[in-house]
Amino acid sequence: MPDEHDTQPPTPEGGSAPSEPAELTAAQRRAQAMAKGEEGPTEPDAQPTAKGRKRKKKKKEKKKYDSILGYLWGEWIRPLGQILLIVMTFRLVAIDWFDVPTGSMEPTVLVGDRILVHKWAYGIRVPFSKESWIIGQWDKPDRGDIVVCYSPDAGDEVRIVKRLVAQGGDTIEMQNGRLIVNGEESDYTEADPSVSKFLDPVEASKFEFFIETIQGDEHPVMFDTDPDERIIRDFPPITVPEDHYVVIGDNRFGSKDSRQWNLDPSEWGQKVGFIHRKRIHGRAFAVAFSLDKSNFYMPRFTRTGRPLD
Repeated sequence: MPDEHDTQPPTPEGGSAPSEPAELTAAQRRAQAMAKGEEGPTEPDAQPTAKGRKRKKKKKEKKKYDSILGYLWGEWIRPLGQILLIVMTFRLVAIDWFDVPTGSMEPTVLVGDRILVHKWAYGIRVPFSKESWIIGQWDKPDRGDIVVCYSPDAGDEVRIVKRLVAQGGDTIEMQNGRLIVNGEESDYTEADPSVSKFLDPVEASKFEFFIETIQGDEHPVMFDTDPDERIIRDFPPITVPEDHYVVIGDNRFGSKDSRQWNLDPSEWGQKVGFIHRKRIHGRAFAVAFSLDKSNFYMPRFTRTGRPLD
């Protein structure tokens, strides 16, 4: 009689239990194969046995060049050329910078300032042209704007920076360096000493500094206390033609501007030289950085990023 412990439990279907062991998992089969020194079968749907199993990274193939010139072109010249093209395009149509060589706009803009200019402030121009526009003109320069423009003075058509003080339709007059626009005298109040802090103290002592207010626009100006006799300090009321402007430096007695452009010396103080809207290239809005040319080109760090009013 068989021992009761040798009796196998019936299967769910009522048959006897299978003599073969339960089916092995994929992991168990691989383990057995490795124990026998064989490569275990890999099933397509097998899951990794450990978290974070790293997949083999595909090695990036290195570019091959036929010559040293090809290498230089592919790795250096072409990438640098692309960067240069982007920067030049940005400067031509968006934001440019302008090195200030003279003190005609002191104390607002100093010699050695590198100022940032909105090239698209009034429209988009044809690159490298003085008067041509690409896409119309969506805004007009306004009184008080600091503009970068090409001088209309015959024989001296250089790029300059000046203060716009009158626009088309305005009537402007000057008396002893002080402006009268549309019959309204500009207001002049003594400026805070900080206005001249970037100027040489000895030179600054030769000037008077004021805050000039022209129909609501305020900005600093300076007047030489002992100006040259040839300096134009007065001119009669003059009406500005449409699409033309009068621009003058904040250094009121130290600037070549609308008071002299395209005029015979005999006409100085009697007429004004206007600048056409087409020659205004943009509005200056900030100082990018500044170098003190009188002090071995030392940087003026406190002027970096300074807004221009």
